[in-house]
Amino acid sequence: MALDLYMACGSIVHSALENAHRTFLDSHHSMDLETLQKTLPDLWKQALAESPIPIDESELAPFLQKSMDNVSWYYQNFFSKEKEATIAVEKRLMYPLNPQHKQWLIGFVDRISQPSDDVIIVHDYKTGSKKLSEKSLATDFQAQLYGAMVAHTYSARQRIELHWHYLSHQKTVKSELEPENVRNAVQKAQMLANAVESHKQAQLFPTKKGWQCSRCDFVSVCPAQKGALITTK
Repeated sequence: MALDLYMACGSIVHSALENAHRTFLDSHHSMDLETLQKTLPDLWKQALAESPIPIDESELAPFLQKSMDNVSWYYQNFFSKEKEATIAVEKRLMYPLNPQHKQWLIGFVDRISQPSDDVIIVHDYKTGSKKLSEKSLATDFQAQLYGAMVAHTYSARQRIELHWHYLSHQKTVKSELEPENVRNAVQKAQMLANAVESHKQAQLFPTKKGWQCSRCDFVSVCPAQKGALITTK
């Protein structure tokens, strides 16, 4: 299967921005925009080297340009202004869904900043076409779980804000974490974890169709396309 250029573009943009912030965290050296942009072709070369099918330069060109535009917009609007407030990049977080049954939620947050003693901000980079409104972000499942993990790791007493950077739209959507929305998300995650455990015990794993199916190499033989279930022994 050829390299998924949309997914590769997202990964490359994340890697470039992580590198810029981590460089400043580790050495307090601020990477300039030109240097950051120069890292993108090498990241694309690494991604293309893993593709079993060659990618034509004309096919790659718009994705390379998109990664350049995404990184440049973020750098000019956020990196220079916020690098000092950053306290973590690609931070691994855990949340105890049900410790007695060894059920823990694990996630990686793109960036965490603390502009003041009483505020922590969770940053997430989005490179796709979908964009949430502030109202939708306030109840978004993924966003609320990120907020729960950050509150658990740092301090639940601090105000936690969510800043979702939609790089292709050149827009940042913000929301403040609300306890009720967090509780709802955590309860949903607990239900899902319990369902997974039940399926594991029964050795039964129902398939679920989704947008990912269009990018899967096994659609033609997938039981979900026939309404069947996948079982394991």
